[in-house]
Amino acid sequence: MINNDYKWLTDIFVAHRGLFDNNAGIPENSIPAFTRASQSGYGIETDVQMTKDGVLVVFHDDTLDRMTGVHGVLSDCTFEELRKMRLIGTDCQIPTFEEFLQAANGANLIVEIKSHANIGEVEQKTYDMLKTYKGNYCVESFNPLIIRWFKKHAPEVIRGTLSCMYDDAKMSRFRKWLLSRLKLCKWNGSQFIAYDAATLTTNKAVAKFGKKIPIICWTVRNQEEYDRLHDYFDNIIFDSFIPQGMGKEQK
Repeated sequence: MINNDYKWLTDIFVAHRGLFDNNAGIPENSIPAFTRASQSGYGIETDVQMTKDGVLVVFHDDTLDRMTGVHGVLSDCTFEELRKMRLIGTDCQIPTFEEFLQAANGANLIVEIKSHANIGEVEQKTYDMLKTYKGNYCVESFNPLIIRWFKKHAPEVIRGTLSCMYDDAKMSRFRKWLLSRLKLCKWNGSQFIAYDAATLTTNKAVAKFGKKIPIICWTVRNQEEYDRLHDYFDNIIFDSFIPQGMGKEQK
């Protein structure tokens, strides 16, 4: 049974990095993509990082190359430097987190905080901004320490663990086992699990948690995948297609 405090998390499909189309001039994690998702009635998943001079921005990759054509690491840049860049040849800039919240305009939000050193400042700034948002929101991260921070310092914020099998990750076998098998989710107070579509059906730990808390499947990219995985999730984060079905009908 899903807790009524965050049942909203399973009621509406969630657009991955906004309702974007990189090939049609609507870049991922851009203001047009967020506006489009909100106006279409979808929730929004996005990514938060911090610039060298302490500004929260919305951007997925650690490096700038793929989305801006500029070689470098986002966290090594000041906000002024980032503002000179454009997303995949459009007029769109990298948005601030504050601009994102304005564009989301009350849509359900899943905010991923990218893993980083010195946990505390990014989390506090994110929390302070989210408190002003006029809509439902939650936070998630691959880093269990980030979720633990919210359990300790902002326990009212719905929080969840992002995970996968980490097959290609450069980490020890023990750490891969610890994270992929969700061994820290009780410790950090996770209230939902967001798990990779590629291995969702084979992970017994996901199924075990799914008896008590919501399972969000990421990232579903076609209707066939949605239909095949339908019985294993409570909602999806999607891109590259418009899903047909109900996000809340599984449980």
